[in-house]
Amino acid sequence: MLSEPYGWAGKILRVDLSTGKIETEDTQRWGRDYLGGRGLAARIAWDELPQGIGALDPQNPLMFFPGILSGTPSPSSGRTSICGLSPQAHPFEWFTRANIGGHWGTELKYAGYDGLIVTGQADRPVYLWIEDDQVELRDASHVWGKGIMGSQQQLLGELGKDVRILTIGQAGENLCRIAIIATETESAAGQGGFGAVMGAKQLKAIAVRGHGGVPVADSKELLSRCKVVREVLKTKYSGGPLRGEAVEKYGQKRYACTQHCGVACVTFYDNVPGVVHKDKVYRGQFHCCSPGFPKAPPYWDIGFEAGFEVASIANDYGLNHWEFRFGIGPWIYLCQQRGELMEIDGDRVDLNDPHFWVKMLEKMTFRDGWGDTFAEGGRRIPEILGIGEDLIGQFYPAWGHASHWDGHGSFGGPAYPYWLVTGLQWAMDTRDPLGGGHGYTTNITRMAHGIPLDDKEKWEKARQLGEHIYGSAAATDPFSGYEGKAHAATYHCDMNPLKDALGICDNIFPLLVDLKADDLMVRTQEGLEGRFLEHYVSEPALGLGLSPEEFYRIGTRIFTLERALQVRDWGRNREMDETIIPYLVYPEVNPNPFTENRESVDPEKFRQLMDEYYDLRDWDRTTGWPTRPALEKLGMEDIADGLERCEKLPEEVAV
Repeated sequence: MLSEPYGWAGKILRVDLSTGKIETEDTQRWGRDYLGGRGLAARIAWDELPQGIGALDPQNPLMFFPGILSGTPSPSSGRTSICGLSPQAHPFEWFTRANIGGHWGTELKYAGYDGLIVTGQADRPVYLWIEDDQVELRDASHVWGKGIMGSQQQLLGELGKDVRILTIGQAGENLCRIAIIATETESAAGQGGFGAVMGAKQLKAIAVRGHGGVPVADSKELLSRCKVVREVLKTKYSGGPLRGEAVEKYGQKRYACTQHCGVACVTFYDNVPGVVHKDKVYRGQFHCCSPGFPKAPPYWDIGFEAGFEVASIANDYGLNHWEFRFGIGPWIYLCQQRGELMEIDGDRVDLNDPHFWVKMLEKMTFRDGWGDTFAEGGRRIPEILGIGEDLIGQFYPAWGHASHWDGHGSFGGPAYPYWLVTGLQWAMDTRDPLGGGHGYTTNITRMAHGIPLDDKEKWEKARQLGEHIYGSAAATDPFSGYEGKAHAATYHCDMNPLKDALGICDNIFPLLVDLKADDLMVRTQEGLEGRFLEHYVSEPALGLGLSPEEFYRIGTRIFTLERALQVRDWGRNREMDETIIPYLVYPEVNPNPFTENRESVDPEKFRQLMDEYYDLRDWDRTTGWPTRPALEKLGMEDIADGLERCEKLPEEVAV
């Protein structure tokens, strides 16, 4: 228990849709060990997740947990983790997470809640209304059937413009496995299919208005440290003027996705004319994978206006953009290259025709005809159709998610050997790991492409940076092959859940590399290393009195707990981890600037890399299971006891 609940609102809200029961509980039982966000959700899942149920079962607990820094002025904070059994996950509908920006999570904290857990199934469409201590289920029949934008507009008109809303579109209502939960214009919990979980529960939306605040330990010191971090961000993320034809036509501007983001990397367009629906004009965010809708060589090219329209329609229906840009679309293209999938049930399939895209979105959303199959998500479509089953593995590394910053698929990204790190992240996670794992790619791979190959002095400094941060100089060396990559993967696998527990931006943190610095290291003006800035800001906010080592160990604890949950409930083991290898055997997408070849993985060397990864964690090599010493070192004796009771605790590390 904590002496003072700084950073926490103090309560978790529970709603049972089947019975209508609404109750609260104290946050503090697990707060110090797991903070908030993804960490608290994982701990509650370990204690309460029913075994033997599916993602759309009423008893699947759908959890909404803002990060602990949400509601404080901490830079780039305000993000929320959404966790539960995932309809998108493949081959098991297991426990995983999504993450969302916007302002909803901060508003939930202001209303007095550190999290929300929804179970059960309503007997009619409802929405949840939260205003401080006033919590009630209200009829949502008048917004059921509306898109995400229309639903928000309707509810804002009824409740007031200062209300923050999470909602689903028609895709979620119709249980599409790649349905999103969204807020505002394009902030979405995109991966996982959690929109379908809300749809199965007949929960259309969650609307929140809060009048409180979030207590912090030392407000003066926190504001001072926030200013220091913002100065670092200003130096590292300075941007030039926006240019381009689309900017001139449609007035693109920057937009921050959370309350305290000082970077504003999201772009916003206005008055974009429809191409398919010529009577419509579209406006909204256009960010992340959305800019791939207009043009994604060699797969399609439909132009900016049509691409913006397709992205906007997908947003409103509540469909996961990532699936189309990096999974379904490229897979269709490869099928057609060998004469398959030229039409479906009499409908011509043409990726260069925006009318096809709009028809595909509509059919999927309403499960109409062949859209019923496509609504099952990209990884399952070939299995159902019996078409292109040998092709889908090029775009789906593991767990039902399309490629992301792993050097392969239709995404590309880091060159060999750097994608070995993201390959390990994929192997050990429960979903696309880059939802919280950009740290290595945004720091090290960008650094590698920013240093001339003949600059020996700077490359030596890069190696020193790798030794300093990861414990291996080879972790940052482009000519080091497999050496050191397990060290980097372990670091970032632990950092990812910590960021989600804090509720801070994955694209910003950790701040590791500054190409302008003599030693390539991010530092504040006072000399503090960038890798400690999460702790630097959290201490005056939370007042936990933790050393940096203790603080960063929380990320290790969360990641290890998630692994233990996988082992206990789904028999997660090394054999399952190795399912990533066939994907990495495909040659990398782009010519390698370091080797001038398109490299692919050596399966045996990658298995040895996995050995090293397990050893670094003190996990059993043979099974991939955490050992008792590994768990006890993290203060997780009860988790070790739980694994032992189900005979999934190795007696000793097999080396």
